Amino acid sequence: MKEVIFLVDDEPNVLNALTRELNASQFNDIVTARDGIQAIELLRATPDVAVIISDYRMPGLDGISFLLEAQQICPDATRMILSGVADLEMATNAINLGQIFRLMLKPCPPELFIASVKAGIRQYELVTSERDLLQNTLKGSIKILTDLLAAINPDSFSQSTRISALTRKFATSLGLINAWELELAGLLCRIGCVTVPPEVLETWMKGRILDDGQRRMIDSVGKIGHHLLRNIPRLEKIAEGILYQSTPFQPLGQNANQTPRGTDIPIIGRILKIVIDYDRFLTIDPNPKAALSRLASQANEYDLDLLKSFRELIISEVEGERTGVAKKESALTEVAIDDVKIGMVIMGNVFDKKGRLLIGSGTQVTDIIKLRLENYNNIYGLDQTLLVRKMELSTSNN
Repeated sequence: MKEVIFLVDDEPNVLNALTRELNASQFNDIVTARDGIQAIELLRATPDVAVIISDYRMPGLDGISFLLEAQQICPDATRMILSGVADLEMATNAINLGQIFRLMLKPCPPELFIASVKAGIRQYELVTSERDLLQNTLKGSIKILTDLLAAINPDSFSQSTRISALTRKFATSLGLINAWELELAGLLCRIGCVTVPPEVLETWMKGRILDDGQRRMIDSVGKIGHHLLRNIPRLEKIAEGILYQSTPFQPLGQNANQTPRGTDIPIIGRILKIVIDYDRFLTIDPNPKAALSRLASQANEYDLDLLKSFRELIISEVEGERTGVAKKESALTEVAIDDVKIGMVIMGNVFDKKGRLLIGSGTQVTDIIKLRLENYNNIYGLDQTLLVRKMELSTSNN
């Protein structure tokens, strides 16, 4: 079996006996440690730990304290106590604090010990399979939503792609541990645009005046996105952030007291507010410094600490002072529709011969995008060859 069984006991004879019992039952991936401190170091360097079995009374770090730390390192591993001393307090602490799967007493009969290990491995497989299923379901749900947005509203999809990349950079520069949530929030924050007429979105993006009805449509984008996403597992925080993506940091007007303000607004929402507005200002004027000036002119709408950090990030990029992984762009190439491949990036808006926008500039070709192009080309024809680019990553820091 590939899953690792991790044994911790300060008595060498116990470790040797347990190892022999495991080997006799064809468990050969075994790691042992003589105390909790050593075990913590070994755990950090040991992948695929399925079961952790620890003594209770050990020098330096008792079994429950060790298992609490082990839970942070290997959260999926099944944790057990094997102890020569058992009392009610120890058992209660083991269950409530250590969240152990089994409590075994020494001397433990070999058949009971092996049965417990097998049960622990089944528990580990159950936890990891459920997690993998959830992650795959999550990825599939996100792909469906983004593919639909790309097909229904190409401009909004292109915008969400830009916002996602920038929110990821911003979250990373801030040192946020949930940068992946910001990246997903950026990718999904415009999903509510599917309910808004393209003409209204274009008016808003170009900074033109909106009437009351149009303003309500734009303001509804976050609410619609929240409604679509809130019931998808693991997207609850992202959905909440998307709900508040247009909420000013210091709201004004009659509804100000009914609206979250300041740091009561989720940080995902505060970051999205800055990045979405910045992206829109770039559409009005492609000069980054001009876009930053527009942000500064309405600074009451943003978290000033975040706005300052965002400005520093953009200025750093503009001046070419950033370090780290560099993006290497291949040359632009014109291709016919039959030569478009999944993974290519379309560099330029694509229209059919009736003048309808099919794909926005900057869109990466997926199977759905490719099928959309082929279908529209077959029925209506495209009025151009496609300008594409293949993106590559370079790890050099030159």
